[in-house]
Amino acid sequence: MSRGAPAAAGREAWRRFPPGALLISRTGYAHLPGCTHLIEDLVKAPEWGWIPEPAAGLWDRASAAHPVPATEGNTRLSAVRRCTECQSWLTDRV
Repeated sequence: MSRGAPAAAGREAWRRFPPGALLISRTGYAHLPGCTHLIEDLVKAPEWGWIPEPAAGLWDRASAAHPVPATEGNTRLSAVRRCTECQSWLTDRV
């Protein structure tokens, strides 16, 4: 992911995930560490999968047309949509 970590300016720093990690929920949503409607303690397998160090641009490609599979946690999960709050946070930083 080419953008910086969301653990700043109103977003809580997380301990278990690198700032650029991509978190994948059972509903297929991609989130970023520090997402304002999640707490870190809830993000664990088997309910969640994640990619600790995603390739640059992977966040932007996550969609139904380009599912992004988790590499750790529940690796059966894939992100097919992006969290709108995380996306807004990234957009505001650009």
